[in-house]
Amino acid sequence: MIRENDYKTSKFNKQKLNGIYNNGLNDSLPKNLWATLKSSYSDKTDTINLENNNVKLTLIDNENINVKLLNETDDNIIDEFNLKGRIKDDFFTIDRKLTLYPFVPIYYLNKETKTIIGNDLNGNLVVVTGRVSEAMILMMAGGNRSVQSSQFKRIKN
Repeated sequence: MIRENDYKTSKFNKQKLNGIYNNGLNDSLPKNLWATLKSSYSDKTDTINLENNNVKLTLIDNENINVKLLNETDDNIIDEFNLKGRIKDDFFTIDRKLTLYPFVPIYYLNKETKTIIGNDLNGNLVVVTGRVSEAMILMMAGGNRSVQSSQFKRIKN
């Protein structure tokens, strides 16, 4: 996934990763930082449009990162969760989330999500997410794989 990143990243720095980032992208994609990171934590999907809100990231230690969704004025915390992972090269690699329902040969479903986060040379957040979805019912099977990299603007430390 690191090779499929579209953005140039800086050397990993714990203090540089900590900060408040814009939740929405500057382009026309309906993707937001909160939903991307939440998909690495839970199977529940957030359908609320929170583009005007900000997301605060705090690296607790080398294996945990705290993610907070702040209101528009950054005064109150709307929601928060912790992600487990580890520092690898220039990224914090979030542990893989795997959902597997095997009942072979009748039914098989596999969903896998892998996310890595780091900073670009300007301090903005770079998020690379890989997804695998596979299913099989009787003798018919199908699936898809995708890797998406996004850049979210740093608001403040």
